[in-house]
Amino acid sequence: MATPGSDGTAGAPPAGETGDTTTLIGRPADRYLDEAADHLAAVKDEILRRLRVRPGHRVLDVGCGNGTDALELARHVGDAGEVVGVDVSEEAVAGAIGRGLAAGAGVSFQVASVYALPFPDASFDACRSERMVQHLEDPVAGVREMLRVTKPGGRILVADPDHGMWAPDLADRETTRAVLAWWFDNVRNPWIGRRLPGVLRAAGARDVHVTVMPVVLRGVAAADGLTGLMDALRHAGDAGVVPAERARALREEAARRDADGGFVMYGAIALAEGRRPE
Repeated sequence: MATPGSDGTAGAPPAGETGDTTTLIGRPADRYLDEAADHLAAVKDEILRRLRVRPGHRVLDVGCGNGTDALELARHVGDAGEVVGVDVSEEAVAGAIGRGLAAGAGVSFQVASVYALPFPDASFDACRSERMVQHLEDPVAGVREMLRVTKPGGRILVADPDHGMWAPDLADRETTRAVLAWWFDNVRNPWIGRRLPGVLRAAGARDVHVTVMPVVLRGVAAADGLTGLMDALRHAGDAGVVPAERARALREEAARRDADGGFVMYGAIALAEGRRPE
């Protein structure tokens, strides 16, 4: 998500172009992705478990960002395997290449679109994507391309948040609902989490299964780092989405609860998995 108002349109956070990760939730992508990794450790562990990668596997990470997840996958496929990460952002791929070189891992990165993956059919034993499909104009086409490069019988796993499920502990329910709906409606597919099983089936996946993983963000810093909550409250008040004084009161309430160690925000990420038909 780009910084609200950065497109010159007053009062609304613009929906970025597909795959534009220069900024996410109003901050540099690298910083956002590192913060998110800390808060989503349990989700990432479950993705890895369900992907069932083994030594010798060849695995594709679509929307690899800064390469952290691809490097973890490389540990599991071992020297006999291979991990490839792709992202549409040249900046992200350059950073991922640097991390890979520093780690000395058997992983490669390249710039590519999910709609046109530069690999032959049936190139990978498994394919993963995390928090990428929410930004796609055509999720089914993107997942269909991921299935194309997966071997028959190979596993595909797509994980995305459902932005309709974020629940910060704030007293003013009406204002909180209005702010969150406005803020996350600027994600291209804000409710993609609940749609993922249907997306995988429409793309041609078989044996589709979905697991919903809870996300618990303890403290304002965690909530702001992953969702941009405080930015949302500030920009919504400035833009007149909600009365400025009510938005300010919510920010102050969050800060008070945070100081007392009592602020929490809940959410959910859907993990949808399936197989390419034999």
